Amino acid sequence: MCEVCAIFGAGEHWSDYGRSRDAKFPFADIQHHRAERERRIELLDRLFAGLGIGCEDYDGESLVVVDERGRTKLAPTLSDVWSAVESLANRSIDLLDPLFLCVPGDA
Repeated sequence: MCEVCAIFGAGEHWSDYGRSRDAKFPFADIQHHRAERERRIELLDRLFAGLGIGCEDYDGESLVVVDERGRTKLAPTLSDVWSAVESLANRSIDLLDPLFLCVPGDA
């Protein structure tokens, strides 16, 4: 299946409902939504930096998870990011492992 078909019907993730919805001034909503997506992507990039994996926005609707070799996985919702990261890392990731959250360069 191509990535276009994979995003049809995914809908919004619950975390997207935090944005305001003002029918009279939708531009402010769009700006807020984009800024929040950028903030989330930055957090994900920091979280997965030790694995050499990052995230990119895909058309404002989905995320593309990318590893250092350029391999990609589409994550239609925020919930799908974890499985995409594990797939690219080729291993299970234990979030409670203290070594997982160690960022290179931190003491």
